[in-house]
Amino acid sequence: MNKIIVTNDLEKCINEIKYDEKIITDEFKVENVKELKEISYLTSKNEKTILIAAKKYNLISQNALLKILEEPPPNTAFILAVTSKYSLLETIKSRLPIEYKIFKKVTDINVDLSKINNDLIFDLLQKDLNKDEIKAICYDLINKKNLKKELNVLSNAIKMLELNIEKKAVLAYIMLYFKGK
Repeated sequence: MNKIIVTNDLEKCINEIKYDEKIITDEFKVENVKELKEISYLTSKNEKTILIAAKKYNLISQNALLKILEEPPPNTAFILAVTSKYSLLETIKSRLPIEYKIFKKVTDINVDLSKINNDLIFDLLQKDLNKDEIKAICYDLINKKNLKKELNVLSNAIKMLELNIEKKAVLAYIMLYFKGK
């Protein structure tokens, strides 16, 4: 079955997926589409699954990929693995179901909502955390207690990180929001 898998750890995700053929690259480009056509249009009586995993998908290659997805070869399923659903065209996302495979990252950063103050915010900003560590803080906060109102703020923070908004600004946004609570 064709599908998109959005993950926070592409490598772990690739290791868990069952596939027959694969194209794994940092950026999915036109030359990868040519390779995909070669792999996918080889006739086979058996069903096969082709994994396409990339951190980035350029616009031209996505349009070519869309044509393949719209008229797939017989007995061929495609799995697209991405680190952000925003890296794919809406037309691709509208044609394939989206699954989320989030791996918990080991982080020693534990944020106590009752103790958020300027010093904690400053210390966190000084640590120069990467996007995945900030996302881990968001997921940790989501799981800590019943945060119905705050869920929207944390969801927006994760979206901002996926859209490559400055990570320190996103971290400050989260911490200042909870400081005010």
